[in-house]
Amino acid sequence: GDRPLPEPIRGREAVERHLRAKWPLGSLLKVERLSDGASSGGFTWHREADGVSGSGLRGVTYFELNGEGELAYVQEGSEPLFKLDTILEAFLTAANANRQDEAKPPRSYERQTPTTASGIARYLWEVAYPGGATPSEALSFFSDEVVYEDFNYREPFVGLQAVSAYISLLDAFPQFTFLPERISDGDTGVCITWRCEVNGEPGPSGISYNQVDKSGKICFARDIPAPSIKPPPLAAVAARLSPQLRTFQPRAPLPSVAPPPPTALDTLAARPARAAIALAWFSFSAYVALASPGEFSVSPDSFDNQLIAKAIDDPTSLNPIFFAVFNALGVLPGINAALLLPGAKGQRPVPAAPFVSAAFFLGFGAAGPYLALRQPRPDPVGRSELGFFARYVTESRLYGGGLLAAGAPPPFGLLS
Repeated sequence: GDRPLPEPIRGREAVERHLRAKWPLGSLLKVERLSDGASSGGFTWHREADGVSGSGLRGVTYFELNGEGELAYVQEGSEPLFKLDTILEAFLTAANANRQDEAKPPRSYERQTPTTASGIARYLWEVAYPGGATPSEALSFFSDEVVYEDFNYREPFVGLQAVSAYISLLDAFPQFTFLPERISDGDTGVCITWRCEVNGEPGPSGISYNQVDKSGKICFARDIPAPSIKPPPLAAVAARLSPQLRTFQPRAPLPSVAPPPPTALDTLAARPARAAIALAWFSFSAYVALASPGEFSVSPDSFDNQLIAKAIDDPTSLNPIFFAVFNALGVLPGINAALLLPGAKGQRPVPAAPFVSAAFFLGFGAAGPYLALRQPRPDPVGRSELGFFARYVTESRLYGGGLLAAGAPPPFGLLS
């Protein structure tokens, strides 16, 4: 479902037509925050356009997966272009000034202290609010540095004090009943679709996204009300004038919500296995430079070059283990390339290509620093995300067959 539309869209073909119209050529969807749910989740996003500085329409998307891991349900909300802002603030302030204190009904729920995003959402929406809690019940779950975006307003509320001052104004409407429709999974992020009833009659509805910090407090929240007129007239005009951004003018470029690139020390300190690889590389390098037998020489008469010449002229005269290891030195870098290049795009703090290429000549001496510092890529990598060499060479069947053929002689030498 798309909140600005009067009816949900059903069926794969209808959804595809809608998305093609909604995201014309040159449109970019930038995910800002993504929940970590298993079978359901959500994310916040904004639009960008090729060649345009700044961002466009912002929103939240909720999704559910079926048993096959396919999208089965999606609901999306985008910010209203006309914001009540000071009008709404004046209305809430006046309502609080004129309200009469009434005896509150006894609380019919037991207070809880969940620390996961979905746990907090389920407590508030399924336990506290139905049990008579006011919106202020949520304040105990916000961090001191919370950023709260209510898209009825142009600017976010920053800090617990500002958020408390705003949410406490909502307590003037005890006849409001908050009802959840869908609450996603997620320990660090959760998406909620909701509606309100006013004196038992249908009221506003919307979609929200909350994110918690390491201490289990909400550090970011975004609320988007559904439009009362569908589709909203201003949104339709903006979509005609600026189909990529869908706003009347671009916003200033948003600061990146991604963490800064890790330093080499950060990477090693955070991952003990990488520190072990780095130690092995330093030890190997020190041994080669200081304690390995023979001497560095490019002369054809040197021990190393004589050994290589003998291996080429008469392999059967060599120790079978040495024969297998010597020949594997040409195969292992090829295997490393097939394993490392699919996850090479955007690697920080070091790029993959120079180290993977040099490994064909220097082996672990070249690959070691990259193995110690590379970022893990646990998720599957799509073909469209591969670089040219990985897509057309290392991921090809021909390359795999070549590795299999080249890998056969070393073990054969051990058995012969």
